[in-house]
Amino acid sequence: MIAARLDGRTAVDAANDLIAHWPGQQVTTDEAALAEHLRLSGATTVRHSFVMRCSPLDADLIDPSPSRLRLADLPRTADPGLWAPILPSWRAAFPPEHPDHLAVDDADAIAFFLPLIDGTELGPLHSASTLLIDQAGVPVAGIIINVRSHERWGGPWIADVWRDPSLRGEGVGSMLLRRAKALVAEDGYDALSLAVTAGIDAHRAYEREGFTVVLESWRLQLPGEAT
Repeated sequence: MIAARLDGRTAVDAANDLIAHWPGQQVTTDEAALAEHLRLSGATTVRHSFVMRCSPLDADLIDPSPSRLRLADLPRTADPGLWAPILPSWRAAFPPEHPDHLAVDDADAIAFFLPLIDGTELGPLHSASTLLIDQAGVPVAGIIINVRSHERWGGPWIADVWRDPSLRGEGVGSMLLRRAKALVAEDGYDALSLAVTAGIDAHRAYEREGFTVVLESWRLQLPGEAT
């Protein structure tokens, strides 16, 4: 994926250069004018998203989990038997009509999670990462937090958070976020960040928990055939 910037050029010139040199490729940009001119030139939006950040953090605020749920560790290996009970709640949270839906089989779903769990994609897994398990022993929600070394968005980063839709209205999402904020604050961090797709309910939920937009970005598919 190509990171696209204006770098002193007009948005029209930058868009033309990208399409000429990288046909069929995906690019990301936080330049609104560039994204607009790429779309006008035939590019399609793959994802429109925001980076959100909560800072400062409150180390004293940890909501207890609902009485019928308990915390559990995430699997640290690709063992399908360990992941099989987890994937249904994750799939339910991101159904086909959801913009973050991944149409993958179990093996590919595990392949999506494992680089987050072992830290190879975004950095070491933070101890605030957890599953929530119901009284029947079924995982119904989870959160994955990595500690990024990214130059711009370094520190704790929520790589994924989900809950089964049957838990809507029980405060599970808020509890996971508040617990995460408190635990990363206890470790000396002053901010917690994440990326969220524009236009979904989670955006407003994060705002209620003190997250604010610090960056808007677009991932676009350029027109033409990749060479």
